[in-house]
Amino acid sequence: MNMPMETQLISEQHIQAERSVIAVVLQGKNVLDELAGYILPEDFQEIAFRHVYQAALSLYNKNEPVDIVTISAKLQQQKVLEEIGGVTNLSRIASSEITAFNTMYYAKIIKRQSIRVKGLALSGDIQAVTFEDDFETPEEYLQIIDSLVSQMRPETKGAMKGFSDTQDDYMEFIQTKTTNIKTGFQKFDDWSGGIGRGWLYIMAGRPSIGKTAKALQMAVCMARQDAGDVLIWSLEMTTNQLKDRMISNMSGVNYGQIRQKQVGEFELKRIQKAHDTLNNYALMIDDSPGVTFDHVRATARQIHRKKGRLGAIFVDYLTRMNIKQQKGETWSRSVGEVAKRFKWLAQELDCPVILLAQLSREGAEGAPQLHHLRDSGEIEQEADTVEFLWQDPEETSRDGVVVQSTIAKGRHTGTAAFKYLFKGWVQRYEDYR
Repeated sequence: MNMPMETQLISEQHIQAERSVIAVVLQGKNVLDELAGYILPEDFQEIAFRHVYQAALSLYNKNEPVDIVTISAKLQQQKVLEEIGGVTNLSRIASSEITAFNTMYYAKIIKRQSIRVKGLALSGDIQAVTFEDDFETPEEYLQIIDSLVSQMRPETKGAMKGFSDTQDDYMEFIQTKTTNIKTGFQKFDDWSGGIGRGWLYIMAGRPSIGKTAKALQMAVCMARQDAGDVLIWSLEMTTNQLKDRMISNMSGVNYGQIRQKQVGEFELKRIQKAHDTLNNYALMIDDSPGVTFDHVRATARQIHRKKGRLGAIFVDYLTRMNIKQQKGETWSRSVGEVAKRFKWLAQELDCPVILLAQLSREGAEGAPQLHHLRDSGEIEQEADTVEFLWQDPEETSRDGVVVQSTIAKGRHTGTAAFKYLFKGWVQRYEDYR
């Protein structure tokens, strides 16, 4: 007779680990402070142990005593005491010679086994979704799969620690070289130290100010530092259109000539040399239309697992993404929720996320303010840094367009102002004065 696959995963060691944890709980030892934030009732494979642990958690959450007497009473109240062998069985388990010292070791065995069992169940769910064929696009199918995997992922629990508990970690941290990533713009880098890992960086400006050109220049500089793969999602231009800008910047060949494909043999050699240089950088581009946050997250996680780290994530631009608006939810709120998830992703993958955004027509004169972020006023709450690119009609130069840069929010740096010279014919930003 064939055993169910779930049963085949359960070993004697695992059952003994579950029994040991329940024994310590029944003995009234103060272990739930640690256990409650780590394992859940459904992590137990033995139904009897699951009932006991659920009863113990219920008592613990009400700040009531937790021991064999109170747990038995709770199980009796829930009408499951006899079902799991009564007080006699609980007394037998509680009499086991188990020390509380090893409880978390046993809990880790339980959690590991629980994940394996859930993974097995997930494989069945994936098969069901696949055979149902109830999706319109491959992206929608992958989103469903990613959602199923996310549900299986253990919830992150906080771990409150005192200063003495974290002193060694902090002293190591303070003596470790900063991991901020340079942008290539010296004045900004000297002031800020670069862009920090885990930051959400918003770069906003009105059309034709050169947001994409500046972002691409930053991306190339970051990729050049061997800080990890730099990923670019372009929702407004194709890969080749981005390459036009990057190649012009690096080769010095006129952007208009490249765009119109009016290049001679001399220019082609310079273009080839620039492309050969870019080949050596860990720089990747996805120009798929209608990209969702789930797609970005799944791809970034996959590359992170494969490569070990990421240098940065760029999205050009935020409100061009496929953002689902929940019923009764404003568009601004929907965009703000996506920005929040990007902030979490930056922290999870320990890399900066740079989102490009547009400014509203309101307040077109003078320096932009945070409330001028178009369709996305709530993203300022999630951002670590907000940079506005804008023009002051009073300040001009024969050498290019003078672009004002206002750091309107700097959670880690404070605010500041910079000036750049944008040479559009080679898609290049330079520090100005």
